[in-house]
Amino acid sequence: MPEKVKSVVYFLDNHEWINTIMGALMLVTGIGLFVNYSASINQLMIIIGLFSILKGFLNFNNFFIVDSRLRHYKHKNIFITGAILNIIIGVILILNIYTSSLFLITLTSIWMVMDSIPYMFYVVTRRLGTQYKHNPFFLTYGLIILCAILNFATYYTHIWGPAITLGMFLIIATVNIFLFLKEH
Repeated sequence: MPEKVKSVVYFLDNHEWINTIMGALMLVTGIGLFVNYSASINQLMIIIGLFSILKGFLNFNNFFIVDSRLRHYKHKNIFITGAILNIIIGVILILNIYTSSLFLITLTSIWMVMDSIPYMFYVVTRRLGTQYKHNPFFLTYGLIILCAILNFATYYTHIWGPAITLGMFLIIATVNIFLFLKEH
């Protein structure tokens, strides 16, 4: 079997292609939100709800990646918990069960932080990124918390819409996905 075919088969067999496709989708959508920053809150909630559900499935995928590579890692179930919470939040956002825009913006801000907890826990327990002077995981997680705060602030200030902060979150989360793939 030629080397190129072997590398493609290995890539597809390792579940890494799911993370790559998800990262590319998040990057394109994040840039699209910058371009279309005047999207209505209902449109944004459907988009973010879909990404929340997709990130839930991505957490399931990361559970299987961690399980296949680190059989004795005892905290791998945090990815399952994060996956279930992501899917529940995604369904709430898509169905607009609560139509208050303050509730929806607050829920997306909470989702931004909550979605990062399994990855942050994994980074801290596995000591990833310590070979750099400034740990890139900590920098991106700090930026995610800043995005969550700014997203909540968009309800009270009308300087920019929530599309800007949600776009920033998607782009930063894409960076996290690719860092996770590189370090893992």
